[in-house]
Amino acid sequence: MSYTIFETFVGAGGAHIGFCKNGFISKYVNDIEPTCLETLIYNNPHIKDTAYIDNRSILEVDGKDILERTNMKVGELDVFFGGIVCKGFSLAGERSPNDERNYFYHKQIELVEQIQPKISLIENVPGIVNAKVLSIDTPESIKKEVDILWKELENFKGLKAKLRKDNKITDEIEKQGKILRQKKEEMLKILNENGYLVGVLDDIYAMYKKIGYKVKHKILNSAWYGASTKRERIIIVAIRADIDIEFEFPKPIYMDESLMRNLDENLKNLKYKKPKTVNDALKLIDYSNAKDIDNKSMNHAPKTVERFKYIPEGESIANHIDKLPEHLKISKFYSRGSTMRLHGDKPSPTLVPGHSNFPVHPKEHRSITVREAATITGFPLNYKFFGNHSKRCEHVGNAVPPPLSNALGKSCKKLLDEYYLHCKKH
Repeated sequence: MSYTIFETFVGAGGAHIGFCKNGFISKYVNDIEPTCLETLIYNNPHIKDTAYIDNRSILEVDGKDILERTNMKVGELDVFFGGIVCKGFSLAGERSPNDERNYFYHKQIELVEQIQPKISLIENVPGIVNAKVLSIDTPESIKKEVDILWKELENFKGLKAKLRKDNKITDEIEKQGKILRQKKEEMLKILNENGYLVGVLDDIYAMYKKIGYKVKHKILNSAWYGASTKRERIIIVAIRADIDIEFEFPKPIYMDESLMRNLDENLKNLKYKKPKTVNDALKLIDYSNAKDIDNKSMNHAPKTVERFKYIPEGESIANHIDKLPEHLKISKFYSRGSTMRLHGDKPSPTLVPGHSNFPVHPKEHRSITVREAATITGFPLNYKFFGNHSKRCEHVGNAVPPPLSNALGKSCKKLLDEYYLHCKKH
């Protein structure tokens, strides 16, 4: 039996691939980035026949309108998946509690209320567990102050990075930074004391409960399900209250000591397969295919290539700065993406494209290609990405690894099979 799915923040289709494998039919896909939709549709042409493709911001979307366009009734949809953009509460960057991107989950849950799917999933960075945002009833004057201060912090961070590169950081600059950090601490104190800050996760739970959904969450590791990257994602699952079936998070298949974090105690002593490594992924790639532009390596400056030679496998340049000859020396705060060399015999850490390039290849003196990153993440080998190099890196870096979405698709299918079987009997 096939089931229906809506997806917001669909990106390049990492979640889509996994749910399709489990027989889900896409009825609605949304993303504001045109090259994401181009990538999604090119690789999954069936979407043009089955789904309404929406390029608007989620803030402009209305649940009733989607139901009309997809010819569906309230409560009919099986799964609503949202890989919500998480710029505001990602661990990278100064996290403003008032960043508008923090509040996309409000809109997502509003759509869930209008559409009433049987299962709603929100996928995000584990950082949202500790993230706080400004509550809805925070006075406008306070919100404004927060915006101004965080903008100052962001600008200062950019200025300091530029000065660091040119070796021009003065005592005056350090003093300025200290003052700003102090201001930030004082502001956070005011927000806490007045109860203006709410935990994102608590807020999500409260909102779901209010609209009649039972909620649970878990941090899952993509490597547990066969990706060659140990990318962790939080999965928040809400089941409509009239459905009296427990959602079971997918059990890991691959495991070793390094992947045990967030694993339930009762699963620690079971037998598992060995995790897939970076080399396992790279072995799959056809390097003779010159037409694959996703597998074109970057044209690094000679100095950069020379620097790469000093990074041992599985390590970061930050630990080896002292070994560099003077003309190659750089700040330890140099972009993480281009200073870490992957270890071939281990799963890769989370692939975050820094300055539009990924970490360094285990053996070669270059950053890995879009194709290599996509294969490590678990995309099919012939998956073609669109947009400039920087965009294509982002598409892979932001995607739900397909082996993880495949496992989630199985868990959703299991619950729905039971649900419909029960409906038939009654």
